[in-house]
Amino acid sequence: MFLLAAALLLSACSAALGDVTPAAPEASPSASADPWAEERERAREDMAGPVSEALRVLAASPRDDLGTETAPFDPDDAWDGAEGLTEGQRAYLEAAADYIVENMPSEASAYDKYRYLAYVLCLCASYDYEVREDNLSETPYGALAEGRAVCFGYVYTMQYLCERADLYCEAIEGVATWNGEDHGWNLAMLPEGSYYMDITWCDQYGRIGSRGWAEMFMVTEARMELDHGDWTGGPATGEEEYWQ
Repeated sequence: MFLLAAALLLSACSAALGDVTPAAPEASPSASADPWAEERERAREDMAGPVSEALRVLAASPRDDLGTETAPFDPDDAWDGAEGLTEGQRAYLEAAADYIVENMPSEASAYDKYRYLAYVLCLCASYDYEVREDNLSETPYGALAEGRAVCFGYVYTMQYLCERADLYCEAIEGVATWNGEDHGWNLAMLPEGSYYMDITWCDQYGRIGSRGWAEMFMVTEARMELDHGDWTGGPATGEEEYWQ
């Protein structure tokens, strides 16, 4: 009887005091998942093929006889159109550019680093001859994600990729003298001076790695004057006629 009474008393005390058993710790909130993880993964998957092909073509004819020095990217030359994209589009674009740059051959000559980026761009995009209501064909997203670009789409995409790779790159605005239409291209920096890159025309003139493609890649001031005019920017100071 004594033991039973004691047990009843302890039970009553426990009820009065409340349950003193330590509560299990609450699970700490997990880090919020990346809402754009699928977009980033899609970007990497989309870029895998063009990057692999660009590396293959580059390895077939490397210019490892050339120097590796170049000027760094100037922040004043950065593409400023990202605010016009949605968050998902920006996430895709950043992941795509990161994947491209991460796979750029680190020991390549400056010429080949620019060439690699231009190769990938040309493998991703084709000239957009359709008249569209949006302006995505003038953006790196349009070129890399949707495979369409007009001349300034090529210009801004090359500019954006060079910024991520820390390679000097300037956007040039001018005209194509054969039709008098507004046109754009880029200025790059090699060890012996600066050169123009008209990636739009490279893509029109031939497949990557071909002589036709190279005709408008790293060209001099004199070469550009043959069929381009009234531009702002530059000048190209290099004198090597790589296009020949």
